Amino acid sequence: MIVDFTVENFRSIKKEQLFSLYVDKKNNHHAGNISYAEDEIGLLKSVAVYGANASGKTNLLLAVQTLKKLIVESGDWKDGDSIDCYEPYLLSGETINKPTKFEIEFYVGKERYRYHIEYNLKEILFEKLDQYKTSKPSNIFTRAAPDDWKLVKFGDSYKGGKKQFAFFPNNAYLSKAGNSPESPDFMREIYNFFRRKINVLGADNNIDVLDWEKKPGLSEVINSFLSKADFGISGFSFEKGELPDGFSFPPAIPKSIRSRIAEQLTKKAVFKHRNDAGDEVVFDIAKESRGTKKIFKLIPFFTMVLISGEAVFIDEIESSLHPHIAELVIKLFNDPLVNTKNAQLIFTTHDMSLMSQSIFRKDQVYLCAKSTADGSEFVSLDDYDSSLKDSSPFAKWYNEGRLGGIPEINYRDIADSIIGAINHAQA
Repeated sequence: MIVDFTVENFRSIKKEQLFSLYVDKKNNHHAGNISYAEDEIGLLKSVAVYGANASGKTNLLLAVQTLKKLIVESGDWKDGDSIDCYEPYLLSGETINKPTKFEIEFYVGKERYRYHIEYNLKEILFEKLDQYKTSKPSNIFTRAAPDDWKLVKFGDSYKGGKKQFAFFPNNAYLSKAGNSPESPDFMREIYNFFRRKINVLGADNNIDVLDWEKKPGLSEVINSFLSKADFGISGFSFEKGELPDGFSFPPAIPKSIRSRIAEQLTKKAVFKHRNDAGDEVVFDIAKESRGTKKIFKLIPFFTMVLISGEAVFIDEIESSLHPHIAELVIKLFNDPLVNTKNAQLIFTTHDMSLMSQSIFRKDQVYLCAKSTADGSEFVSLDDYDSSLKDSSPFAKWYNEGRLGGIPEINYRDIADSIIGAINHAQA
């Protein structure tokens, strides 16, 4: 589970921004929307991020994706390779050559950690991992020099297994140690937390969960969803089709791999609809709506996230889901009877119907705004003055501009420019 995430000098984010899922005020409003990693540590199960176009909402998700890349992939980068995910804030001379900084506090099981990394185009300048056994952190390792792996310092919390791993300046120590069988179990568990438990989906990402229909209970979930969420579908099944015309396997591919690929290519989903006489009519997936096709891929994914207790970040959730279906997914994540593995859903959106006190607490809604002087800034509704209550009409106040985070539109200038273009075209 993620406690909080801090980012500085990344894309449109200039100054340090703290995105927190920690529940500071444990009131009774939507108490079920909170998970407890420890008795006193309440964490939000879902958070919505609102803001105008180009305000920087997506960059928060890209920052999480970049941190994951540094941890999971950088250990394989070759000596001298550039760190291509170095993207500093470019609208200020103060930041253009300064390092990007990420910090994340998280739980792996019952163990709480904090990881910090700073880097530029060529080197990881600083890296540190702490563990919280008490209220004060205990250091596991600290890397203060980018290019000398022998200077990494280890705290008393680093126990068992190999400590020293050789690395290039562009390799994260956590990436090298976490992906080695010689490291202690807890280092591999941290590495695999980022590799397996954090998912970032862009607005255009295509999601496929391989062989999900073979997992116990998944087909029942999809049938329930399609039949009970007003899709007009009474059920689905898979049929075996034919390989695409002209398709052939290269001779070098082993038979076992050919069989697996062929199974995937010939698997065809069909959907059952009832006609006006009550009889079932089978439709090929090609005849289904775009929305049905999307939900057919997304629901297995969301279900697996809930089963595994993962954290998923989704950009523009409304591009994938109808508002009512998005609300249903959010409710499933917030439901303590469903979300028993402490999965977390963080998403950006423009959908005002989701900004509702009937769905969210104040601390579950963030607003993003951007200025040239300060870059993108993220503020929770919980940080507004006391006039904003959990029962306040969030969406109404937001639309009225009382909370900020909406685009400033000069209609007259835009309209005049179009009139000018029309006049030029007619001249």
